[in-house]
Amino acid sequence: MSQPVSHEVDANAAEEKPLFSPISTTLSQCPIDNLSLSDASHSTGTTSTPATSTQHSCPYFTQEVDPLLIKNSLDDRIAYLTDFLNFTSRDSEMIRKVAPSVNDVIPGLVDDLYAKLFEFDITKKVFMTRNQGFDGPLPSRLEDLTLDSAQIVFRKVFMKAWARRVLTADYTKGKTWAYMDKVGIMHTGVSPFKHQRTMGIAPLNVPYRDCALTLGLVQNILQTAILSLPVDVATMQEKIDAVSAITKVLWIQNDLFARHYINE
Repeated sequence: MSQPVSHEVDANAAEEKPLFSPISTTLSQCPIDNLSLSDASHSTGTTSTPATSTQHSCPYFTQEVDPLLIKNSLDDRIAYLTDFLNFTSRDSEMIRKVAPSVNDVIPGLVDDLYAKLFEFDITKKVFMTRNQGFDGPLPSRLEDLTLDSAQIVFRKVFMKAWARRVLTADYTKGKTWAYMDKVGIMHTGVSPFKHQRTMGIAPLNVPYRDCALTLGLVQNILQTAILSLPVDVATMQEKIDAVSAITKVLWIQNDLFARHYINE
């Protein structure tokens, strides 16, 4: 499996390009002129297995994915995720296009998100534990914890930073996905950051259930904001494409949470 591509996305390119090299090349076009099955497999450099479509006699090839490799290698996992979701340079381009206009909704997004988390005791209780890097006052009773409490204001700063990064990140860079992977790790009660472990700073410990639900809220708010953009900012087709792109990113982020909670 190839390593992440490090070059910049050509925003003017007419052809959509995968942001990470695909795991293998899937042959799906028919007919394959003057090319035998053995020649086709050799030309792609894969060990894919030919199969026959029930609708026509043209062969197609199934990509082979090593479950252990995508479990242990972030680069290979991202290659699989982006290939499966068809996340391409076009998606990255559409997110960049709407980002300046959608950026203004982030403060309200974060406020709405924390208001929702405060509606349920099981999601509110998470914030009764001192968060990493916070040394301010912390209430001793759940009922004394408010949306204006110092730790909540502190947490909102980091949530806003994550949301802005989703909109502005360079998705051709491995460090973008590494950051998103660390966001997943840090919610499991295990610190991915060396300086936190050295200083004895406790990371967050949030059930995966609530992480996934939170991403669902974020997705809904961002999609609504994109679809509400005026036509002079983005055409309807561009808004549809941007919604599709941001959805793919958030589902990849969801997987980068799940992989640290679910042993598969």
